[in-house]
Amino acid sequence: MAIILSINAGSSSVKISVYETSSSSSPPTPLAEASISGLTAPPATFNLTAGSTNTGKQEIRDIDSQESAFECILDHLLACQTLPQISDKHDITHVCHRVVHGGDYPDAHIIDDNTFHHLQDLTELAPLHNASALAIVKTCTKLLPKAKNIAYFDTSFHASMPDSAKTYPIDPRVAKENKLRKYGFHGISYSFITRSVADFLGKDINATNIIALHLGSGASACAVKGGKSVDNSMGLTPLAGLPGATRSGDVDP
Repeated sequence: MAIILSINAGSSSVKISVYETSSSSSPPTPLAEASISGLTAPPATFNLTAGSTNTGKQEIRDIDSQESAFECILDHLLACQTLPQISDKHDITHVCHRVVHGGDYPDAHIIDDNTFHHLQDLTELAPLHNASALAIVKTCTKLLPKAKNIAYFDTSFHASMPDSAKTYPIDPRVAKENKLRKYGFHGISYSFITRSVADFLGKDINATNIIALHLGSGASACAVKGGKSVDNSMGLTPLAGLPGATRSGDVDP
């Protein structure tokens, strides 16, 4: 049996979902959801839902970073009476991290020292998100040394984009040496949207063709053909494309 933490670390929040699974062939069972938001505009607020437990939004003090937010959530999960599946931190076997920029990684990747340092090098391309995710990864390796850490990238879904969509009209040698190309983002969301639409329409995912939108503080559009991304409005970084809460979108250079 595996207990999985799924972590989405943003610039001002940490959200964690807890799952249980007994087989790789069956979907995991959701057990709990917890979050801390408002890290950049204190006081932060905490919320936990697990079985009959629903704390509602509670103000918490002295939580001002992703690391302290994760430690706080972990303490509450371990102490939750309606979450008997986690009575000790060693019960947690896997920790899945949303990482916005994965560079050339086409799939999820187990996080070892090499992976961690590679993702550190990409932080300047998505500083608000990659830095937050890596801070949590470092805390996880300290607090949950027996758990396996796995990174899931927002860029991976767009690895299928053809060269005609991801190539910038600049010197090819410079582009190759500096890995300057369109990567696309919000891929975890688009992967879910594509699967959900295919299921709703009763179609094989390989026959699913849609234009999808991810609309939130960050916004983007994605063209999906045959269940795979063929273009995305975001580019080398999440700044390109549609405007968002803290992004102007495309601006003439």
